[in-house]
Amino acid sequence: MDTWRQLIFEANRAFQAGDWQDAEHQYLVAVARINHLYSHLYSQYANDEQIMMAWLASYHNLSELYGRQGKADAQLTHIMVPYHQLRNRLITQADNEPIYAAILHGLQLSCKELYLFQKGQLQGSKCVDMNALAPVIH
Repeated sequence: MDTWRQLIFEANRAFQAGDWQDAEHQYLVAVARINHLYSHLYSQYANDEQIMMAWLASYHNLSELYGRQGKADAQLTHIMVPYHQLRNRLITQADNEPIYAAILHGLQLSCKELYLFQKGQLQGSKCVDMNALAPVIH
């Protein structure tokens, strides 16, 4: 098993057990390894959808971990980093390349994470009546 895959596996296990410190460490190391693949071996791994999705999942898992710890700034950072990187890659990626659809999917997932983060922040602020924001069906 690739090192980054093993790290994500171990991080997920620690996360499910509630061992936030170990999960954070494992996710951060996994992200660093995957970033290494992208930055130093870009031409070989640039279009590897599996690696890109593992990278995205690691960031989103870190975001969730920080959210559970009440660390909103770190949570938002780990949503926005992949969002910005995927958005920038989408701009430069030819739409006929196989990875294009995966980039779009990754952006969709990042937008969903950002929406959930913002919704959680609004609910926690008690400044907004969430019932007033509910859609009205006519």
